Amino acid sequence: MRLPRIFMLFAYCIVIFACNSHEKEFQNIEAMQSEKTTIPYELMDCWANDSVLEVSPWKNAKYKLIHYIDSASCSSCYLQKVKINNFLFHMEELSNNEFYNVIILTPGSNAKKDLEHLFSEKLIPQTIFIDSANTFLQRNPHIPSETMYHTFLLDENDKAILVGNPITNKKIKELLMAIYEKKFGKIPEGEF
Repeated sequence: MRLPRIFMLFAYCIVIFACNSHEKEFQNIEAMQSEKTTIPYELMDCWANDSVLEVSPWKNAKYKLIHYIDSASCSSCYLQKVKINNFLFHMEELSNNEFYNVIILTPGSNAKKDLEHLFSEKLIPQTIFIDSANTFLQRNPHIPSETMYHTFLLDENDKAILVGNPITNKKIKELLMAIYEKKFGKIPEGEF
């Protein structure tokens, strides 16, 4: 007789915790969508070849998929996943760079050396921003510290319209494709 009551109390606690967790996620996303995101390009080192630097396509892009990787994450691991996933870069080409992947890293000192090697060997994307002073998060306190909020799509007003990583989340990928198709008419062939 006591076991069902304890079980019911335990189940109730799980439901309350899950609801509170989803409410917190909703509040975080709502905060991200209500604030403009500032990208302090001039305060970060840009690793790109000279021809890309001259054009600076990220500045004119109407839609930017932000990939922020902080020092707690494995920068080179994430970048290699992105590099392998050429689909995201085909999206840039098809949109004439009106859609652009902005990759911002805040690497630790050891990770920076590894990144320099990977970049020189062309094993990571052609353009990355190194944010050694952590200015991106300082300028954008509305972005939560949890990694799940560090990949998001900005619209032409620099407001987040989609939060989540399309490489690891099928639903986010589908939403990204729908937004892209609506704005640019066609989506690249192939798979993530």
